[in-house]
Amino acid sequence: KLRALTEGAIMVALAQILGYIKLYELPNGGSVCLSMLPIFIYCARWGFGKGLLASFAFSLLQLLLDGAYAWGWQSMLLDYVVAYTLVFLCGFAAGKKLGWLWGTILAGLGRWVSLTLSGGLLWYMYMPEEFLGLPMVDPWVYSMIFNGVLIVLVTVVNLIVLGIFQSVPALRQKLLTKQN
Repeated sequence: KLRALTEGAIMVALAQILGYIKLYELPNGGSVCLSMLPIFIYCARWGFGKGLLASFAFSLLQLLLDGAYAWGWQSMLLDYVVAYTLVFLCGFAAGKKLGWLWGTILAGLGRWVSLTLSGGLLWYMYMPEEFLGLPMVDPWVYSMIFNGVLIVLVTVVNLIVLGIFQSVPALRQKLLTKQN
C-alpha cells in the first residue's frame, strides 16, 4: 500500500510538471501534452481502484493550478474534475494483453464524453458560425468534433510514447508491470 501511494504521488507530481510542457495548444482551449502519461502508466500498473485515487488527485491539481478556463461550477466539474478523473478507466485494462493500449483508448473516450458534455452545455456561445466551411447550427456536433480532435491528438501522442516503452523490455518491466 505504501509503495502504491508513494508511486501515485510521484506520478501525479510528474503529470503536473509535464502538463506545463505543451506540444500544441488549441485556439479555444485544450492542449496536447504528455501530462496524462504518468497517470496512464500508474493506472496500467495498479488498476482502477488505486488509479481512481491518483486520477482524482490529478484532476484537483489541474483545476487549482490550470483552471483558467473554468467558468462556474459546471465547467470546473466537467472540464477538470470529471474529465481528468475518468482517466482511471485505463486501470480496467491493467494486467491484460495490450492493456496499456486499450486502457489508454478507454480513458481517452471517457475524457471525450465529459469534455463534449461541457462544450455542448456550457461553451456553445463561443462556437464559430462556420466550421470546415459549413455553417454551424448544432453546438453538440461542434463540441463532439472539437473535443474529439483534441482527445485523438492527446491519445495518439501518449500511445506513441507508451508504445516506445512497450518496445523496450527493460522499460516495460519497470514501468508497466506492478512489482510487489
